[in-house]
Amino acid sequence: MSLSAAGAALQGHDYQHLFAWYHALRALSPAGDVTGIEIEAKNAGNVDDVVVRRRGAADEHYQVKYSVDGRHPIDQAWWVTPATPSGKSPLQRFWQSWQTLSRGGQRPWMGLYTNRPLDVSDEVLALQDGRTSTLGPRLRLATPGSKAGRGRKRWASHLGVAEADLLEMLDYLVLLTGQSGWAGLVTSVADRMAAVGLRSDELAVEQGVQAIRAWVTGARCEVDRQALIAEITRRGLRGEARQATVVVQGIDRDPWAAGATASLDWVDLFEGDHPRARRQLRDPGDWNGRLLPELEAAERRVRDLGFDRVLVRGDMRLPAWFAAGVAFGETRKVEVACVQRGQRWSSDVDEPPGGFPVHVASPVELGVGNELAVGLSVADDLSEDVLAYLRASALPVGRFIKIAASPAPSRTAIPDAAAAMGWALAVRRVVRDQVRATGARRVHLFLSGPAGGALLLGHLWNRMPGTQLYEDLNPGYAPAFLIQG
Repeated sequence: MSLSAAGAALQGHDYQHLFAWYHALRALSPAGDVTGIEIEAKNAGNVDDVVVRRRGAADEHYQVKYSVDGRHPIDQAWWVTPATPSGKSPLQRFWQSWQTLSRGGQRPWMGLYTNRPLDVSDEVLALQDGRTSTLGPRLRLATPGSKAGRGRKRWASHLGVAEADLLEMLDYLVLLTGQSGWAGLVTSVADRMAAVGLRSDELAVEQGVQAIRAWVTGARCEVDRQALIAEITRRGLRGEARQATVVVQGIDRDPWAAGATASLDWVDLFEGDHPRARRQLRDPGDWNGRLLPELEAAERRVRDLGFDRVLVRGDMRLPAWFAAGVAFGETRKVEVACVQRGQRWSSDVDEPPGGFPVHVASPVELGVGNELAVGLSVADDLSEDVLAYLRASALPVGRFIKIAASPAPSRTAIPDAAAAMGWALAVRRVVRDQVRATGARRVHLFLSGPAGGALLLGHLWNRMPGTQLYEDLNPGYAPAFLIQG
């Protein structure tokens, strides 16, 4: 069933208003330079949907384009085809905006923001610069006789300007294409609301959208920090405490990582061209040479900004979740949380009365050395795979123990935050007892379970010997982070 034109228009307006609220929140950051926003700005040409006013830096002028689905990419035809027979093409509108906003030698910052993908099969659009998201730098290098060079000439002819003038404009036009849809933008807005001490639930986000909508319908286009604070107070959006968001892009990127307090991008460090294939680092030395130091730097940034509550999110495997918990450990006097199956799993909850039941299987004595191997079987029983790996790798492990979630491993063995905290505390107690009993100077830790459980266990992992984590290669394992004792 296709959406009506009116329905599509309403979705587009809501998306634009949510985007405007996202940027309005920047004015509340004490470390930022945003003084306010203007919606449907006057005298801003075609990039008038949202203008971000900045102190000591160029204002950001956005055109926001929303599509109800991904069938229509931003392609060559889109750039040079007018929407109406008597209208101007998008390229002509951006050029006109460029001329309008270029004053006194100052060049404007213009952005096309859309959830529609960019057609990278086109010879011109394929040259978008990976660092700046603009076309100018790489298109400038195309030879006149190449496909890209001929496309550059067609664009300049379409505008009736010299190619050098076209390229200068394209240097300042940032193409933010292929952005996530409504749900992704809601997540990033929630991150920003939490970071400035506001409620961050879905109803609170919708209140922000309604605030922007009310300003637009009331013909109030400009909103400064004072007006924003007054509206937040009027709508009861103040939260109980500020919360930082740390995004770890381990095996896939998050299109809204920029809204986080701190974000890490490790995707290109892994082998594989698909998230499901990204299990091993190209350089194994990066586990502790780069990834762990970056987590520790994120913790310092969060602490320096005065946060003591941290939400961790991102696409990563269990060793990275555990390492994030270690970086934001309880000895740092922070509370850590994530969203697991739609629930908030946080370290500030109490374990269930009587604790969480775990089953410790009879130890398997390997007798190779004095180190301890631990297999945490929550979602699946991984003991046979771990034992096969330990025997084949000849690690100096004297004993292997399996700690299973009772009554049996399953995806729902840990149902909620309290159970997760109880499980993490129970695992810590068992491992500490085993370390005392064996005198082990190192723990080899193998994980199977929910991400939130790994995060909370890492958060509680103190007074332990050095701990070597392992990445599940399916089949087999490989060393990952080494957590110092």
